[in-house]
Amino acid sequence: MKTNSIVELVDKAVSSEEEGMRLDRCLRLWAPGLPQGLIEKAARKGTLKIDAKKALPKSRVAKDQTISFPKSFLSLEGERKPKITYPLTQAERKWIKGMILYEDGDLLILNKPPGLAVQGGTKQGKSLDTLLIRYFEDAKPRLVHRLDKDTSGVFIIAKTLPMARWLTLAFKERKVQKTYWALVCGVPKKKEGSITLALSKKASVHGEKVRVNTESGARATTYYRILETLGTKMALLELTPKTGRMHQLRVHCAEGLKTPILGDGKYGGKDAFPLKEKSALYLHARTIAIPMPKGEFKTFEAPLPPYFQATCIQLGLTPCHLR
Repeated sequence: MKTNSIVELVDKAVSSEEEGMRLDRCLRLWAPGLPQGLIEKAARKGTLKIDAKKALPKSRVAKDQTISFPKSFLSLEGERKPKITYPLTQAERKWIKGMILYEDGDLLILNKPPGLAVQGGTKQGKSLDTLLIRYFEDAKPRLVHRLDKDTSGVFIIAKTLPMARWLTLAFKERKVQKTYWALVCGVPKKKEGSITLALSKKASVHGEKVRVNTESGARATTYYRILETLGTKMALLELTPKTGRMHQLRVHCAEGLKTPILGDGKYGGKDAFPLKEKSALYLHARTIAIPMPKGEFKTFEAPLPPYFQATCIQLGLTPCHLR
């Protein structure tokens, strides 16, 4: 890490694990809990840069890019708590409580529903981070990883700064183990295996999209195994990502296995809707295992959301998979 004392900026290189993240999300990994307002203020003043060029909080970062940001970010570490002028409604509080799988003094483990953005932004309405700030009075919730808006499942929140630092490092060093379940259209040729494709981002009319790029893309690997099949039409897969690229599992299913995830029109097109109707994305973060400071691992499992369970039952998939 290199410090520029003249303009009080710090330079830090983007790692492969941070590839494809929004700039503001990446900054919060380096300084857990950093207020969004300070990031946006730095962007307005021109002190937020990617490879020496002014950048916006929503900019996406790539491996080996150099991010320059105010040195003060590292000392603040987000200890300021945003002022909240309105409380949660009873319905919102009940909704959040219904997501909780586990809670102690350091951790909050949630079963995030599909359609809820983890992090707020200019185009986002309700988001998990703003809801949790309003939910807690004493603890300051800190995001330590990401989960796409349309993906459901297990999600970790750090309630203390030491735990946020610990988990941020664990994710960076790939010590966290995650599995996902996906209902896909079609059946892979092999019962289990791995997919490795080089991926890169590409702008489109529908926002950023990831594509296979063998020349300059970042290597991404996913292990898979078939849990159950519906003839040759559909399959329930368990996916274990070795890397954490943007939309990695969705592209690997659609392009690598040629079995797009049900409801994933972005990568599967019409083939992602064999039931002839629009649907939610059938991708669920099933389990996560995290290393703890004392050396043990803790594993958490999230039940499938109701719509996912209902479709599996409708298709005649084994109920033992639906807990």
